[in-house]
Amino acid sequence: MQNIRIRAAGILVKDGQILLVRHEKNGKSYWLLPGGGVDFGESVEEALAREFREEVGLPIQVGKIVLVHDSIPPNRHRQVLNLYFLVSAGHFNLQVTPDAVLKGADFHSLEAFGGLTVTPDVKAEILEGLAKQWSGGCRYLGNRWKD
Repeated sequence: MQNIRIRAAGILVKDGQILLVRHEKNGKSYWLLPGGGVDFGESVEEALAREFREEVGLPIQVGKIVLVHDSIPPNRHRQVLNLYFLVSAGHFNLQVTPDAVLKGADFHSLEAFGGLTVTPDVKAEILEGLAKQWSGGCRYLGNRWKD
């Protein structure tokens, strides 16, 4: 049976810094926006709020959707639909519980963000959206698969 995985991610910016979580998987270390898979019967908003609580211990408010893209490898053995939302939080005291993949979380300046290894690589679109205050509405970015 073929399935599409839906992943919700949150863009949280505080004082010119963006929140990222660090993962280590298959011998690689990389940053990504907090978030994760949507469980069956769970709304995208519920999933994103749950993932923020689980990954960084923050209660969030989910705002508007700003980016969407697919992640489909050439052999088409899997498919992920990535949805990116603006989020806000009432406090910023991170409480990370590392696991097999999640190794940490931190706020990074927007200047440093551009030079980090971020997966999926949507840094340019996020920086552009933040600079333009997302005035262009939600953008579909196509297939962003990378090995």
